[in-house]
Amino acid sequence: MIQIRSAGSAGKANLHAPHFRRCSRWRESRPDRSKGPASRQKEDHLERLRGVSRGLFFLEASMQESLESVKSIPIQQVARRLGLEVIGQSARCFSHKPDRNPSLRLNLNTNRYHCYVCRGIYGSVIDLVMQVLGCDFKEAVSYLRGERQPLPPARPRRSEAERPVLSAERKGELLEAFMKFAPMQEEGMDYLRSRGLKTEIIEQMKIGYLRPGQYASASWALSRRYGFHSLKSAGLTNFYLFEKQKLPILLFPYRVGGAVQLIQARCLLTKAQAEARQIKRFAATGWATFFYNHDEIGKASILFLCEGEIDTLTLLQLGFSAIGSPGSWGFNEAWLNLFIGKTVVLCLDADPAGEKAAAWLSEEFRSRNVLSLKLYLPVGSDINEHVRKGGYLGITQSGATQS
Repeated sequence: MIQIRSAGSAGKANLHAPHFRRCSRWRESRPDRSKGPASRQKEDHLERLRGVSRGLFFLEASMQESLESVKSIPIQQVARRLGLEVIGQSARCFSHKPDRNPSLRLNLNTNRYHCYVCRGIYGSVIDLVMQVLGCDFKEAVSYLRGERQPLPPARPRRSEAERPVLSAERKGELLEAFMKFAPMQEEGMDYLRSRGLKTEIIEQMKIGYLRPGQYASASWALSRRYGFHSLKSAGLTNFYLFEKQKLPILLFPYRVGGAVQLIQARCLLTKAQAEARQIKRFAATGWATFFYNHDEIGKASILFLCEGEIDTLTLLQLGFSAIGSPGSWGFNEAWLNLFIGKTVVLCLDADPAGEKAAAWLSEEFRSRNVLSLKLYLPVGSDINEHVRKGGYLGITQSGATQS
């Protein structure tokens, strides 16, 4: 006798098994509907940030070997092709001018470059092309492969041409709004106190702080209000590199007339730690066109010109009229005219880059009949380190003349 029931059951099971498997695969592949629209939009925003921070297109595994061959192109050859003046294992830096004593070091062993004067000017041959020509990662790789000639730096890429151009007022508003998401917190306060700074000066200069994760929340909120492209145009996406590494950051607003014109960020890693992890310690929303504490120029007749924000804060705390550049080379020749009629005390780091910049500044000030003095520091130290060790601040005339 035929067992219709059992055969029917088995047949039914066999008939529907493929259907069950298809349903299972469909359930696994379909989007997660449990998250709300805002949550999904935030994830999309973070994904866009990741793409912006990399500044490159994703390479397939088969292309990695080709990319390594591009990176192995001799750095001297690339520098000459870019029009840099190469002298031995050095070149004149493209980022600051005049670079009378070549500051751009070309390391033939690692095939990388580094400027002793400028922050953020270092990397591989690909980085060199990106920074000199102002192009993106994909264009730099194409240039090195010889696939095409790059566009002139002044000509924007199509995607950039379509982006809105922020007015100075709109950018200032956006930067000010970003700082409101970054109130000083105890971890940041502890770090600054370890550098000898007091609560009063920290609050006076409105320094900000972001923990890992807080940058993503702040940028997400601002992108909904101002638009993602406005966020990028303001330079705020430059800070994602710290978020990606889960690093807290201090934020130093550069204000002119009380309005934020630029924000300089720095993580809390030491120089040695950052080099070991191959991470940048500093990032800014753009090139500095103002000094830190810029308004002091119009108030004081004697100005202490420092290197970096921490040194500036150190002297401000001691009662000196201090201003700061983002590095040992923080301004161009046009800015020198701001100091006419002033006395300038050069307080740059006592390292080769700082000494080189101080020598050039002394000569330029002398040609403008501006009295410049130089703060004496032990070799290899900076203002903050010297003051914390209880050092004496000795000032010597740097060969300038007084009108």
